[in-house]
Amino acid sequence: MARLTEEERRAQEEARAQRRREQLEKHAVPCPHCGKSVLDHMTRCPYCGGALVPKGYAPMDEAKKRKIRTVGYAVGTVVAILVILLIIFFK
Repeated sequence: MARLTEEERRAQEEARAQRRREQLEKHAVPCPHCGKSVLDHMTRCPYCGGALVPKGYAPMDEAKKRKIRTVGYAVGTVVAILVILLIIFFK
């Protein structure tokens, strides 16, 4: 395998850095308070401290959380009872 020259290695590193910058730019949005570029998942601007609403993120409402928790406990309880019954019957 041929070794890369210093110039080829530098060119590869620059290409890799450029791809990384392009990936990050996909997720960059302007801050509504100061106008600087921030990533779309941030909740606070690192420059001005202004509150940001992350793109595509909405916290789950309490009623939905409660319903999911209740269903999870019910399913877990039924599974636990079935396992106990299986252990008792197949002893």
